[in-house]
Amino acid sequence: MLELLRHKFNTQKRKPIVFVPGLYGSMSDEIISGTGDWGFGMAASVYEPFIRSLEEMGYKKNEDLFIAFYDWRKECTFCARRYLRDVIDKAKKKCKSRKVNIICHSMGGLVARAYVQSKNYRYDVDHLIMIATPNGGAVNAYCFWAGGMLPYKRNIKSNIFRTLLEGYLWVLEKLYSAKNEMETIHKHLKSAKDLLPSHQYGDYLYYLNKDGNLCYVSCEKMAYQNDFLNQLNEREYLLKRRRVKVTLIGGKGVQTNNYLQIDKRYKDKENKWLDGKVIGISKSEEGDGTVMLRSVFAIEGDSYVFQATHVDILKKCRFVIGKKLGIKENNIYRKNDESLNNYISILVNGVGDLFIRSVTKEGIITIYDGIKSMDGVYVEKYDEGLKWIILVGISRDRLYMEYIPKENGKMEIQIDDSFGMRKKIQEREVRKNQAYRLNLS
Repeated sequence: MLELLRHKFNTQKRKPIVFVPGLYGSMSDEIISGTGDWGFGMAASVYEPFIRSLEEMGYKKNEDLFIAFYDWRKECTFCARRYLRDVIDKAKKKCKSRKVNIICHSMGGLVARAYVQSKNYRYDVDHLIMIATPNGGAVNAYCFWAGGMLPYKRNIKSNIFRTLLEGYLWVLEKLYSAKNEMETIHKHLKSAKDLLPSHQYGDYLYYLNKDGNLCYVSCEKMAYQNDFLNQLNEREYLLKRRRVKVTLIGGKGVQTNNYLQIDKRYKDKENKWLDGKVIGISKSEEGDGTVMLRSVFAIEGDSYVFQATHVDILKKCRFVIGKKLGIKENNIYRKNDESLNNYISILVNGVGDLFIRSVTKEGIITIYDGIKSMDGVYVEKYDEGLKWIILVGISRDRLYMEYIPKENGKMEIQIDDSFGMRKKIQEREVRKNQAYRLNLS
């Protein structure tokens, strides 16, 4: 009874948490019409297990745990002002607290910093815990902002974060009838510019001169500049002056893009690659596959490093979060969530019904029928013909999908999995009510 009262007292006096997800970690009608109220969207498989871990520490959603969803297509400064501030106000009012603790992942940390370091800051943040946040920027952003190029090779082991990037670019391209990924990014993903490497990251483009010597391009003289992050890092002192307790959590042990080799002589009629076209990538294991440690630790704070990917770090850092929030270790329940190392992503563009089934000894099991689905199935529908399905932790043995068109016309399907395999059907002519089957095994 005494322990119960003590737990109740600790719960009452602790500050509420505001969680800020990363790029692609929010979805609603405000971003893409038809997707409904705010939620994690196709990133649910990444963030729902993390939210459960906070609930296992004793927090309750919408009571002392709040999620700051935002329109990740827009600049970080806009998102901080338009979305984060309102959620902080809601948390303070609900909990009768003067301050909140902010926990953020990836680009969510830059949104949080855009608020805490702004002129509109109201001294209402105690802890700022940033997980895998690119405080110095990421070289990947140069690839898709400068040239509309995805900074990955095909046929290599993939990860869910890369799949979300490619998937949402595909969806936005179809919705807005963009000519290419470059147009999609510059018109509908302006936040990508906020992720470019800052001056704090240092020179990251290099080339070989006529003598074969390696030369770096001065980041301060480049055409593509991250003014947002440069200014934010110049005013880093505001975090300490405003007495915000900063914790930085980074991952390593995964091959991560670190420097980019360019062809300086390349000229493009479409105004691409103003600082040089990427022709090679230098990697390092001092990163999580997306963000380098040097970027995470580009600002001051209590630092922690884990052997982890950009997504797995959310699971591995739970005890650090518990420690920072003053929660006893025996109250931090550990549970194995479905593995994100085994998934299949299915993008469909075509007016028809989609079924996913598995042949077992007991017969045919329907995993998804267009309305109902099993656990581990994440679905997002955009318009009548555009949908996205991700299967997580589901056995691939004798797994197949069936597509039945509602009208004569064309369909387009793109299937990616965690092993880097891709199956693509482009603009295939289909006949109404004729079933088309694709093997997913």
